[in-house]
Amino acid sequence: MIELPSNIWYGDEPLRFEPPENWDVTVFRMSGDTAPSIGREEILKRLKDPIASKPLSKLAEESKEAVIVFDDMTRPTRLEEIARSVVGELKKAGVSDENIVFICANGAHGTYDREDFAKKLGEETVESYSVFNHNPLTNLEYLGETSAGTPVDINAEVMSYRLKIGLGCILPHPQFGYGGGAKIVLPGVAGIRSIIYNHGVIGGWSAAMSIRELHPTCQMAYGRVNEENALRRDAEEAARMAKFDFIVNTLVNTRRDNTHVFAGDVVEAQRKGVEVARSHYSTQISMDFDVVISNAYSKASEAAIATWTSLCLKQGGTLVIVCNSKTGQISHYVHGRWGMRRKGGFLYLPPPETLNRAGKVVFVSKYQEKQPWLEVYDGNVVKVRTPEEMIEEIGRDKLKVAVFPDATIQKPF
Repeated sequence: MIELPSNIWYGDEPLRFEPPENWDVTVFRMSGDTAPSIGREEILKRLKDPIASKPLSKLAEESKEAVIVFDDMTRPTRLEEIARSVVGELKKAGVSDENIVFICANGAHGTYDREDFAKKLGEETVESYSVFNHNPLTNLEYLGETSAGTPVDINAEVMSYRLKIGLGCILPHPQFGYGGGAKIVLPGVAGIRSIIYNHGVIGGWSAAMSIRELHPTCQMAYGRVNEENALRRDAEEAARMAKFDFIVNTLVNTRRDNTHVFAGDVVEAQRKGVEVARSHYSTQISMDFDVVISNAYSKASEAAIATWTSLCLKQGGTLVIVCNSKTGQISHYVHGRWGMRRKGGFLYLPPPETLNRAGKVVFVSKYQEKQPWLEVYDGNVVKVRTPEEMIEEIGRDKLKVAVFPDATIQKPF
């Protein structure tokens, strides 16, 4: 029996299927998938003894106020226990409830609602503290330019607080190499022109790709680079300009358990986290499969990330993208599609070239869309709703089949 995590934030019920007897199936799991989850004791330990920073309580004693910036629903991080632990340290230091606010680092991802915030932070936090979306179009404070020329516009509410805290996770990322750290600032709570300059002018993504190659540190960046990445260096400079004080980053497994926590300086804590993440998310792979079944779970709303597994296919083989996500694909103001005749945002991203290796693409989801907002496929795709329909589409002949339980966080490097 094959079990794939599914339906993130909406019950997390796994998809199960029995592969045909003739299939020769290999399941590729990431190295850290059996790592146990951390508890509150470990979180508090890291807040009291952080990396390259004063303890959070000491920072809070000096400021008497705090803004807590947290990652959005495109990331799998369960933040309820972490948010409660951070708030507890703030209150012990004398910060009143009225001087604590939460801001969602939704960057260019659109907005979220109360249900989303409760799923991410917990009911207690939503009932007790003000929680807001970031708006990348207004309510911004201009801080100047980075050395690379990025105009740094940061959420004005965030900038109004003396103590700035970020909550999120470190995952492989196709553009930055790894997420976490300063990415909570740029693009997390940055203005749209800051995001466009960082992603497009510096990195060379999207529209810029028609006139030049990606920056060398952005080519195959996914889980391969970190501190040398041009986008990350730029984001870290922006975070320093914003005087962003403290980050709490976790690593996760394919059940969305937080397995490690790194807290402290917005740059240095992320560096320490990546030292572990390089092996934690690593996945040993092999090649020349007739079929690759690639599950999009942790970043199901950015399912195009899961297409990297096509490198394991024989030329002309069948790539199966499983994306059983009730939310569909994220509404991305920079990379997404905004109509059929005028395709997309400032830096529209077409379906990934990794799809070209496949002779057939099968998209498995109970929640099909005519046209995803963030491109996952073009017109040459077979859509089915269940694993059983997937098997009938692929066939029961003797086939060499690879399965990736969560290709949106697994990495081959």
